[in-house]
Amino acid sequence: MKICIFRIMDEKRIEEIVRKVFQKAKEEHASHSRFALSNHISGQSDLSSKTLERAYDRYIDKKEKHGPPNAESIDLLCRYLMYEDYRDYVEKNPIKGTGREWELIVIMGIAFGTILTTILTLRNQVFPSYDDSSSNIEDKDGFIKKNIDEQLIDTNCMTWSDSLYVRISCDTGPFSKYGTDVKPLNQMELKNMRKVEVDAAYPFFSEDGKPLIWYYRNKDNEHEFFTAPGLHPVNGETLRKITPYIIQTYVPVHSKKENSFIKQ
Repeated sequence: MKICIFRIMDEKRIEEIVRKVFQKAKEEHASHSRFALSNHISGQSDLSSKTLERAYDRYIDKKEKHGPPNAESIDLLCRYLMYEDYRDYVEKNPIKGTGREWELIVIMGIAFGTILTTILTLRNQVFPSYDDSSSNIEDKDGFIKKNIDEQLIDTNCMTWSDSLYVRISCDTGPFSKYGTDVKPLNQMELKNMRKVEVDAAYPFFSEDGKPLIWYYRNKDNEHEFFTAPGLHPVNGETLRKITPYIIQTYVPVHSKKENSFIKQ
């Protein structure tokens, strides 16, 4: 239930931002066509016209053939609206409750409760002698089955663990055992976001010149490098795409392993 609500709220927020962006563009540009407005916004920001056209299709024309914009694009949309980033937009534009949000929560809560009750009832019918103290059960043929409760654990959340995201139960709490936020599962971040060690030989750009690494400069003036755009997994700050200047100035010539070998 919690995951569904977050997704609905995020989509509503993004749609609200996209509509405001194109409304602002209409006030600034004579032509109001999708193509002309997208090119105008692209010229005023770091967003590509293709990204803007896809956002127009999804949120204004309601053609859901494209997915939602990534975190970096959403930050850039907010900057076009004169906000620092998405977080700044949300803080300065709180959602005004209409009562319908609570209707949705109540309806989804009832549905979730009904499903959970049905599952527990069926479990008791199928395994009437099930011992809650046991972590496994054995069937009549001697095969070991996993504890039924383990199958019911909600793993639709994730948390940052040192250098990558790991799946975790949404019931773990606001913070995981790693001290990082427990947040709704995002398959793209789970698959692509990694913190990596780099040296001068690392492939920072694709063959067509697109960045493959994004960085963050922490409070100790050290640079942290990541394999996907978006927000820093721990502090939520926006990651910046790598540039030749950053590589030349802050990336070591050799990896840590090579440096250790050279010292020996």
